[in-house]
Amino acid sequence: METSGGVILSAPTGRALPPCDASEPSELQHRLLEYQAILDNASLGITFTRRRTFLHCNQRFSEMFGWDSNELVGQPANLTYPSPAAYDRWLRMAAPVLSSGRRLDTEVQMARRDGSLFWCRMLGRLIDPDDASKGAIFITEDITERKEAAEAQRQLLLEYQAMLDNASLGVTFTRKRRFLHCNRRFSEMFGWTCEELIDQPTHMLYPSPAAYEELTRLARPILTSGQRLDLEVRMKRRDGTLFWCRVLAKSIDSSDPGKGAIYLTEDITERRSAQEALKRAHDELELRVQERTAELARANALLQAEIQERQLAEERIRYLAHHDALTGLPNRRLLQDRLGQALEMARRHRHLVAVQFIDLDCFKPVNDRLGHHVGDLLLQAVATRLRGLLRAVDTVARVGGDEFVIILPEMHEEGAAEETAQKVLAALSQPYEIDGHQMQVTPSIGVSLYPRDAQSAERLLSAADCAMYYAKGRGKGNWQVFREDMGVPG
Repeated sequence: METSGGVILSAPTGRALPPCDASEPSELQHRLLEYQAILDNASLGITFTRRRTFLHCNQRFSEMFGWDSNELVGQPANLTYPSPAAYDRWLRMAAPVLSSGRRLDTEVQMARRDGSLFWCRMLGRLIDPDDASKGAIFITEDITERKEAAEAQRQLLLEYQAMLDNASLGVTFTRKRRFLHCNRRFSEMFGWTCEELIDQPTHMLYPSPAAYEELTRLARPILTSGQRLDLEVRMKRRDGTLFWCRVLAKSIDSSDPGKGAIYLTEDITERRSAQEALKRAHDELELRVQERTAELARANALLQAEIQERQLAEERIRYLAHHDALTGLPNRRLLQDRLGQALEMARRHRHLVAVQFIDLDCFKPVNDRLGHHVGDLLLQAVATRLRGLLRAVDTVARVGGDEFVIILPEMHEEGAAEETAQKVLAALSQPYEIDGHQMQVTPSIGVSLYPRDAQSAERLLSAADCAMYYAKGRGKGNWQVFREDMGVPG
C-alpha cells in the first residue's frame, strides 16, 4: 500500500500498487496521479467501499467528516453515521436499490468525527451489480445549509398558512380570473372547501355575469395602476344566498396583470344591516324632526300672530290712551305732554310757542237737527282740514266735543301765530258736504304766546281758552290774541 497526496491509493482488489522506479514513473502511475488530483480537487466527497469498509476517499470527504485524509481507510463505513442502528436502517433502504443496478439518490443525516450531525445528499452505485462484493462508489454532498434553508422556508410557509387559516378575513390568490389558493375563512364564508375552489372561475361567487363584469370594469384600472381596490359588493354563497362583502385587492405586479392578484374579503352583512337600520332610524328621526319642526313652526307662527295681535292691541290701547277715538287726533293727555316738551325746547333755544284754542260755532244745532252721526263726520272733516294746514312739528288735538287745540312750537315771531290763526279761520269757514248735507260752520279762535302770556302749560292753555271766549263774545267766526285785560280763569 502506498500513499500519494495524503490519499490512500489501492487497487480494486485491495492490493497495494507495485513499486515503481521514482526516476522513471510508468504510464500507470501517471494515470493514477491524474485520477488522484481530480478526486482531491472535487467539490464533492467521493469514497469507495467494500464489505462495509472504507477502501479509498478523497480529500473533500475527509474534510467533510473531520478526519485526516488517511485515517478513514480501513475503517468501518458505519463510523460516519449517528449510530449503528441508523446505519442499519440506511442499509435496509439502500441495499435493494444498489443490488438492482439502479443509482442510489437519497438524503441522510450523518455524523462528523466530533459527533455533530449534518445532512448529506448521497449518490451511490455498485461497481458490478452482479457482484456486490466488488464494492461501491459513493458521492456525498453536504446539504446542511440547503436543508436548513428549506426547513426554514417550510416553517415559514407553515406559519404563513397558520396566519392565513386563522385570519378573520377571507384571503385568496387569483390569476387569469381563476382561484389558485384561498384560506380557510374564505372557503367557510362562501360554503366551499379550499380544494373545491382551486382552479374554479372567480365569477362563480357573484350574483350574475353582469355584476361580475361591472366589478371587473371598476377593478381593472385600479389594479393596473398599482393602487389598492377597496369597495363593497354583493357576493354569492354556494347555496345561492347573497351577502355583502368588503373587497380589498392589489395586483402582484401592476406592470404584468398575468401574475395575478391578492384579494381580502370581509363579510359585512351585519354591518350593512346595522348601517341600513341606522339610516332608517335616522331618516325616521329626520322625518319626525321635520314634522316636529313644522309643528313648532306652526305653533310659533300662531304665537307670533298672538304676540303681534297683542302688540297691536297694546299699541291700540296706547294709541287710544293718547288719541281721540273719533278723529285720530292727540287727546288732552298727549296734548299736555307735547306742550310740555315744546316749552322745554323753547326755554333751551329761546323760541316762542303759540297755542290756539278752537271752538266750532253753532255745532250743537247740527247735532240736534241732523243727528250725532252727521256731527261726528263733521268733526272728522274739521280734523282733516286742520292736519292739512300744519307743519310736521305742530300738534293739533281734540280736547272736547267740538274743541280743538293747536300747538305751534319753534315760533320766531308773534306775527306767524296770527297768520296761522287766519289760515285756520279761513279753512274751517269753508262749506262742508257731509252725508249729502251742505253746511257751514265757523270757528272762534283764541291765541296765547309763550313766554309773553304764561310760563306754564296750564296757564298757557287757560289764556288761549280765555281769548277764544273773548272771540266768541265778539260775534264768533274770528280769532283773538290774549291780552291781560281779558283775564285768565283761576
